[in-house]
Amino acid sequence: MPIARQLTTMVVAGRVGLNAIFELTCDSHKRRWAEMDLTFERGDRDFPRGHAVLYYRDSADPESVAATYVVVLPVSVDFAKYMPPFLAGQVPNLGDDAITAFAFPPSPEPAESYDAIVAMAESRDDDLIFGGQRQLSDVMGLLASVSEVTQEYAGRYDALRAAPEIEGGTAEKIPDADLRNGDSGVDDVMYGMMSDADRLGELTKLVGRLRYATEGGDSATADEAAANVRALGRHMPPNRRIDRLLDAAVSPSENGAKLAQLYLERAYSLLREDYLRVKAIDEEITATDPDVSGSA
Repeated sequence: MPIARQLTTMVVAGRVGLNAIFELTCDSHKRRWAEMDLTFERGDRDFPRGHAVLYYRDSADPESVAATYVVVLPVSVDFAKYMPPFLAGQVPNLGDDAITAFAFPPSPEPAESYDAIVAMAESRDDDLIFGGQRQLSDVMGLLASVSEVTQEYAGRYDALRAAPEIEGGTAEKIPDADLRNGDSGVDDVMYGMMSDADRLGELTKLVGRLRYATEGGDSATADEAAANVRALGRHMPPNRRIDRLLDAAVSPSENGAKLAQLYLERAYSLLREDYLRVKAIDEEITATDPDVSGSA
């Protein structure tokens, strides 16, 4: 699905499905925050990461679970700028205020199991929040609950970042990089929504940026690009060998550039199911770096 259509889906679902129905004023949000107590099963409620898996159990069958993903954007976004004019006109007040947090999907989707949810949160270093037991067939009720949890979670995240600005406060502001634990949760969500071909296209751009930064000695840009490559790699099959590609991309040697290009070509060949080409590339990789095994 094209990125523009993904953004449109997220905005319409997030704004029309949630905010337009359950929009909270600033004062009511503060009261709800004071009354609400999020159940963090992973992470710290006082130090939210800014990205979390939110799950619910079915009140009729507690073994049945459903989950959604909550993200607090590191910057505010006016999604109206990215929507087709004909659609923006059908969604009133879309551009009146910027969106800083959302849950997608807006209503939790069935998950394989609780253990699968925990494993996913651990692999992505997400917070894990239990929303309680509800009728999973009650979509409107779940929409309301997810909206409230998202508002509460975003409020805690914003309060943490603004802690040094509180008069008389002694809290020390935590750098954004520490809050995100290295990888951007927002990017992670977008990578999960891409097709395999789109992921490879994004990977190609990131590797190019990483090589340019590495060769130019720009460590900050190189670190950011490497973190994005790792996040993207979590959504790609292991046989794409993203870890080896990353090792090659960060190497300042001439062989590093050649190996990075070979691993990219190999990933594209696997996508096309051109296994003869994959074999030839494996042989070339082994010839370039004998320490690397050429097995698939």
